[in-house]
Amino acid sequence: MAKFRFEFLLEMAQEARERAVAAMSEAQAAEQGARDRLAQIRHYADEYRQRLTRSAQAGITVVQFRDYQLFLGKLDDATKQQAAEVARLAGETEAALARFAECEKKLKAYEALKTRHASQQSKLELAREQKLLDEFNSRRR
Repeated sequence: MAKFRFEFLLEMAQEARERAVAAMSEAQAAEQGARDRLAQIRHYADEYRQRLTRSAQAGITVVQFRDYQLFLGKLDDATKQQAAEVARLAGETEAALARFAECEKKLKAYEALKTRHASQQSKLELAREQKLLDEFNSRRR
């Protein structure tokens, strides 16, 4: 039986897919981590706003109010930065998913070629066997 001549390319495609899966997994984990951090920052900012409201109702000085506002501004900046990071990482995740899909497509093509090759080789082998049987039977007569 003839060897599948694209075996090396099939192996390379399998390795590329494995790398793409790992990269996609890393990208998804990084994105989820960034989303979690964004949620934490937003939660903390909400708690801090509630604390400001309670403190203002109880009575605070102008300096204390300004400090609350400054810190809330920093939290808002942190929220914007983290949201930008989430968007960047979401883009990386999408790119990793696209690379995985491309690797999967190539791998499926090579697997289809290998399957077709195996089928052709089986047909050739059956034809050879049939020819040998026919020759054997014709000699017996």
